[in-house]
Amino acid sequence: MSSKHIHTFAIGDVHGRADLLKALLDEIDKKASRLVSTYRVVFLGDIIDRGPDSRKAMDLVARTLAEVPGSRLILGNHDSYALRIIDETNPFRKQALLLHWISQMGGAATLASYGFKFKEATLDVVAEVIDGEHIDMLRAAQHYFELEYHILVHAGLEPGIPLQSQDPYKLMWIREPFLSYAETFGKTVVHGHTPVDTMWVQRFPNRIAIDTDAHVSGTLSALHVHPSGRVEVIQAQSVAGLIAVSHGEPMQTSQRKYPVSA
Repeated sequence: MSSKHIHTFAIGDVHGRADLLKALLDEIDKKASRLVSTYRVVFLGDIIDRGPDSRKAMDLVARTLAEVPGSRLILGNHDSYALRIIDETNPFRKQALLLHWISQMGGAATLASYGFKFKEATLDVVAEVIDGEHIDMLRAAQHYFELEYHILVHAGLEPGIPLQSQDPYKLMWIREPFLSYAETFGKTVVHGHTPVDTMWVQRFPNRIAIDTDAHVSGTLSALHVHPSGRVEVIQAQSVAGLIAVSHGEPMQTSQRKYPVSA
C-alpha cells in the first residue's frame, strides 16, 4: 500500500506515563482495525523522565516500533540528554550533566524505574542502568518525520530555514521564535515539547501542539493524521484511578502562554 494511504498517529510527550501510553496504543490499534487500514505510530519524543515508569514506556515504544511497520521514534530533548550524559568523556562535565538531569529534569524518576537505588552512584550510572536496547533505540531515533501535509517534530522548527538544514539541537529544544511565528512553514508542524495551556490539543494557523503535560495533567494525547490531511485527537486520561479514552477535534486557539522549563 502506498504511504499516501497510511494513517499516522503522532503521540506527544509521554514522560514516563506508561499507563496512559498503553491505553492510547490499544485505542489506536482498535481504531485502525475499525478503519481496516494500514497505520503507523510516530512518537514525538520525551518518552522518559518525570513520570513514574519510563522503563515500561520505553518497552512499549520498542514493541510498537517492532510490531507496527513504518513506525518512528523522534528524539526529544530529554531522551537526547540521557545520551549526552552517556557520551560525555570529561568527568567534570559528566557530573554536572548528571546532577542537572537528576535534580532538574526528572532523571531521578527514570533511574528509579530501571531499579536504581541511589546508594552507589557512579558517573556511568546512566549507561549501567538503562537497558542497552533502549539506548540503541534512542541512538537510532530521528529528528523529524515528514508527511504529505505535515511535519512531525519534537519541539519545532526555526523559521526561515529549509527543513533539511534545520539544526538538530533546535528541533529538540526550540521555543521562540517558533512559537510566535505567524507565517507558514510550508506544511503544518505537529509538535510536543511545550505543554499547551489546556488539557486539549491546540491548533494554530501553522502548527498543532499536542503536548498535554501527561506527567502533571494525567492526559496523554495523540493526533490522528488521515491520509487526506484531516486530523483528529485521541486522548488517554487518568480519572480517579481509571483511564478513560476520548476523541475529538483540536481546539482552535490564539493564546500564547508558555512555560520555560525543559
